[in-house]
Amino acid sequence: MADRAARSAHACADLGRTYDADTHARTAWFAADYAEDQHLRAYVRWIQANVAYWAGDCNRAAQYAQSGLTDMTDDSTRLRLASQLARAEAARGDERAAMSALEVAMDALSRVSPVAAEPGVMYFDPGKARYYAAEVHLALGGHAHGRRALEQAEAALEVFTPTSPPEFVAAAELDAARALLSIGDLESAADRIGRVLDLPVELRTRPIVERVVKAASELTVGQLRARPGRELEDRINLFTTYTAQTHSEE
Repeated sequence: MADRAARSAHACADLGRTYDADTHARTAWFAADYAEDQHLRAYVRWIQANVAYWAGDCNRAAQYAQSGLTDMTDDSTRLRLASQLARAEAARGDERAAMSALEVAMDALSRVSPVAAEPGVMYFDPGKARYYAAEVHLALGGHAHGRRALEQAEAALEVFTPTSPPEFVAAAELDAARALLSIGDLESAADRIGRVLDLPVELRTRPIVERVVKAASELTVGQLRARPGRELEDRINLFTTYTAQTHSEE
């Protein structure tokens, strides 16, 4: 029951249905706590942290992630929660806490297999951890962090395979685009954004759409409207109009 409720919470968060996501997450927590399953409790805490993060409540996201991380020894679960904690701390501007959590995540990453024979719900994809790390550096800002964000996004794309979820690949491409923008490489950034814009509507989840919006906002109006930027602007507008959320409401 806890697993199903947690998955429902995650799906609702992807569709931007924060209230429903919170409701399912609370159900998942009660079930996991009743079962006294430490790993499932930690997974639900990540779900709750993720829901809060995409709802813009980074204080609560950090609290949930830290709660799940406490006394957790499984490396993949530590990677999941520390990665989430790092980007929540970065989003609320605490560089010291963000880098401390990212250090915990990278330590766990060194002991997690890039490819799991049987991933399961507890396995956290190392490629995903890499683009979470990219988002930490992007949130902290500055040229040096931009360079490190690009390194992490590129590392994520190297880990992913043709069978990796396309939304994972899209997230890494968009993080790479934003990193390129932060170091002034507009042409390469526009190319990276363009690679994502053909993603099927049902995969245009809230996190993916918000990454596209952030990347677009970091392009100046003049740059975006320059050729071939005008075409890119039109494609971005179309992408953010027809999303998984609008598709689910039809």
